Amino acid sequence: MRAEQFSKNILALHNKIRFAGVVEKSGHLYAGIRREDAPDKLTGRNSEISLAQSAYIVDLRRMFSNELGELKSVVYNYDGVNIVSVPVKDHILVISTEPDVKPDEIVSKVQAYIKSVEKELSLYPPSNVVNEEKKEMLRNLLESGISEELVAEQLDLDESLVRMLAKEMKIVSQ
Repeated sequence: MRAEQFSKNILALHNKIRFAGVVEKSGHLYAGIRREDAPDKLTGRNSEISLAQSAYIVDLRRMFSNELGELKSVVYNYDGVNIVSVPVKDHILVISTEPDVKPDEIVSKVQAYIKSVEKELSLYPPSNVVNEEKKEMLRNLLESGISEELVAEQLDLDESLVRMLAKEMKIVSQ
């Protein structure tokens, strides 16, 4: 199952979910859906900043997993909305709900759903989301011996996407 369908299915789990989207570790949203009757709470650049911060905070909190166990979710409660970030594989599922919903109820439903579809879940975007010019830059950087991590950072891509594209292009990184 691709990220687009996964997002739609998450939205369908509860009628108080306003938005569900898959975000890369870099904070880039590449699949998301909003309930039709749910107006945007954040506009313009603020929405992008919120998603990027969600990804960053989940990544920061994961550093404590050795001592505290697996990170299940990060929840923000505002007067007008709840924002829930759930790690899923190498990505983050970001959900916003109406404020009168108990976040634990949503997290529980979402985690049960994720567990039921985990084996068929493929959240990586198709390789055609990266244009030919960027693919050529990726090829050149990898063939020059630069690490996948640095290439991902340089091209503002998720490291796992860089690995997938390198494999598709049959590039052996150093």
